[in-house]
Amino acid sequence: MEYFISTEKSKLNLRVIHDFLCNRSYWAKGRSYDDVNKSIDNSMCFGLYDKNEQMLGFARVVTDNVVFAYLMDVFIMEEHRGKGLGKMLVKHIVEHPELQVKLWLLVTHDAHGLYRKFGFTDLKHPARYLILKDESRC
Repeated sequence: MEYFISTEKSKLNLRVIHDFLCNRSYWAKGRSYDDVNKSIDNSMCFGLYDKNEQMLGFARVVTDNVVFAYLMDVFIMEEHRGKGLGKMLVKHIVEHPELQVKLWLLVTHDAHGLYRKFGFTDLKHPARYLILKDESRC
């Protein structure tokens, strides 16, 4: 077992997750440590690890476990990209028995190709979707 994925929150390295989201992601720049911690507390989380239990990737899902799941904060550490780990992580998530929901949603700037491999498509009727966003928060 070279890599494994766990939903056990006690394995998550919050320092690494916060550093990546706050300093290296384009979508969560400036997110506070407390906000990262709170978002993890209120989500189903997936950590990707090597055989030494070093965290190499992360994702979280906000869901009702029946109808809807929102995939968020997906990342693989830069030095471990190009090994298929992102595909491994997303495949594990969308096939997870607790996440067999009717509708998935995610937002991405540059990873459309990855998610399309798992059946994600463009919105068929984007005009039907509305958003309320507080620009003062991450």
